[in-house]
Amino acid sequence: MDQKQNILIRLIGYSVDKVSFILNKDFDVKEHPKIKVVPKFDREMTRIDDNTFTMSLSVSFDDDHNGLPFYMDVQISGKFLFTRWEDEKLYPIAKTNATSVLYPYIRALVTTITANSNVPPYILPVMNSNILFKDKI
Repeated sequence: MDQKQNILIRLIGYSVDKVSFILNKDFDVKEHPKIKVVPKFDREMTRIDDNTFTMSLSVSFDDDHNGLPFYMDVQISGKFLFTRWEDEKLYPIAKTNATSVLYPYIRALVTTITANSNVPPYILPVMNSNILFKDKI
């Protein structure tokens, strides 16, 4: 059996599409000694051709009540090889696998940005990233 038949999905490459970091100068640590950060995640899958697709994964941090020391919006995209477009029941598998592959990249980027911005580094938790989209497969 040809080894290539077993490969359903493979990362070809990724890019950082957007990085926005804004320091909240109105933030007062005395008013907010404990900070609750609730990142908002989004993803989008786009078919390029019969063998490739892109997955964009983004995370944003914002708070209308000045309860965060920063606001941030980050988006990365990965280009993936996917050899089984003819089988629609495999689309959710491609989507979840692509999300799992990209999550560590966006996690590292968020940590690097915050660590280099003179705020305490924020580290997204290690987790099964598909839990973030369990209702959106």
